[in-house]
Amino acid sequence: MNNKKPLLNNPYGHADYETFHARRRAFADKSGFIRFLDDESLTSYPVLLRPRRFGKSTFVRMLKCFYDISYRDRYDEIFSGTDIYKENLESRNSYHVLSFNFSGVSGDDKERLISNFVIAIDLGLEDFRERYPDFDFNPSEKEKDTPSGFIKSFFKAYKRYPSKRTLYIMIDEYDNFANNLLSQDRELFRAITGAGGFLKDFYAAIKEGTETSCVAKTFITGVSSVSLDSLTSGFNITLNVTSYWQFNEYAGFTEDELAKLIPNLVDTKSLGAGVDEIIERMKPVYDGYCFSRQAKRTVYNSSMCLYYLSNLQQTGEFGSPEEYLDPASDHDGQKLQKLFEITQDNIADEILNTYLSGDVFFISDLAKNLNLSGNSKYDRVQFLSMLYYLGYLTIDPKRSRSGRLALRIPNLFLSKLFAQCTSDLRLKSNPEFSSATLDISALQRGDDDITSFAASCTKFLSGILTNQVLTHMSEMALNLTLYTKLDTMGVEFAEMQKSLRVPGDGEKYADLVITINEGKANELVYLIELKYIAKSNASESKIQSLAREASDQALKYCSAIEFEGKTVKAYAMIFSGSGCVYCRKHS
Repeated sequence: MNNKKPLLNNPYGHADYETFHARRRAFADKSGFIRFLDDESLTSYPVLLRPRRFGKSTFVRMLKCFYDISYRDRYDEIFSGTDIYKENLESRNSYHVLSFNFSGVSGDDKERLISNFVIAIDLGLEDFRERYPDFDFNPSEKEKDTPSGFIKSFFKAYKRYPSKRTLYIMIDEYDNFANNLLSQDRELFRAITGAGGFLKDFYAAIKEGTETSCVAKTFITGVSSVSLDSLTSGFNITLNVTSYWQFNEYAGFTEDELAKLIPNLVDTKSLGAGVDEIIERMKPVYDGYCFSRQAKRTVYNSSMCLYYLSNLQQTGEFGSPEEYLDPASDHDGQKLQKLFEITQDNIADEILNTYLSGDVFFISDLAKNLNLSGNSKYDRVQFLSMLYYLGYLTIDPKRSRSGRLALRIPNLFLSKLFAQCTSDLRLKSNPEFSSATLDISALQRGDDDITSFAASCTKFLSGILTNQVLTHMSEMALNLTLYTKLDTMGVEFAEMQKSLRVPGDGEKYADLVITINEGKANELVYLIELKYIAKSNASESKIQSLAREASDQALKYCSAIEFEGKTVKAYAMIFSGSGCVYCRKHS
């Protein structure tokens, strides 16, 4: 008899919260955050920002189901078993909810943007009419010409509605199209977000609705504060609560939530990996996000997690999370590189140097306004704030304090995007870097002695530093520079920070893995652990200490599951300044 519990369906790509129970979709229960939204001490008009693909839309749909009158008869069906179910809050199903989703708004000129914005408003109003068929609303074509005119006509009709209560307006992705324009068409961005732009007029119209008692509450989500100036100048009673500790975990998954989700989504027994093992693999790549200086826990990118777990179940293979990066993610190296165009050159250099040194970024606080209407390029605080809002950086609560906010790169996935950006902007575009070569002949022959490779690395790095392609060296800079050079040579297959499963030791990352004759009978793997020490600290004892550390790591990594049945040669290479001061094979 098979008593095996059936798996639930993966909610990846689905935000229709009201169907999750009926369609047996697994989900992380975020209903407890409704208590914070109902707290009288919180503003009635919060703005809560998070990076894309973090579950904001699902959260908004949950709020709609909880607060909207039309879902009253479905409360048990939708919320049974959730944290908020037995609370019996007075606010439950007590509002007429009007919801808008602006994620699909786009356009390459002002007129098309306005037209598509109006269409998004129309979709929200049509949804309202479907839930309340007795609501009489027939706006004229003139009223529908502008976003502000359209919403004002709705308020006018609502005042006459016999079943009128109070409105709760929910806006999802308020800034999506503005974020896209920021890196594509800055003039159009200024035109729509500046004084007299349609965004300001639209939100001013919503503020009028609060003054006439039509609108009791609003809830607005988005990615960044890039359009917040337009929103707050028109609707100046909103409050940005993005950094409130209470909401740190409202989007994304905590580790506890993942531990509950995984056994409902993955047949761990068939996979041959337990929940803890799966989380251990996911953590370095998807975790690390923190949105409040007072937060105690970090969260995982929820969309990335769901995509990975879906692939685990579909393939039955316990692959590396780096092999299954959500294709719908808004993060890639090219977009990050494009963003560097909207800040001053010296700031871009500083950020890349800070990344290469492994340091955090300090600012006094996040920029309140990221509107470019009055500026041609972002200053340092604005640009770092933008990288934070877009999810490229996150808050480091341990190193932050009052008046001093520390931002860091959240995880390995984002770190590798910074690596790609550094490689493209600093290395590949430089003639000194492009013209130099590394001697890999010993590796191609399968030799144990690779001193010729080490010597060529020294010569190459000396040229890089002398010609200021890089202004200083670090372990990260060393790893990235050697990997990028090997990759551009295209002779063999090189990998940087390769994910490895080491039996008894969990998930590890090898600095440099070079595969010779990949896929052939004589395939050979060179695994190289790199260490760097500044010349001023490079005593013989310290070099030997680093050599032992690198050797131990390299030998341990040789036993990785990924190398089963392969011939692997393990090396430790220690660099000081530009010179390789230690290169030895260990077995």
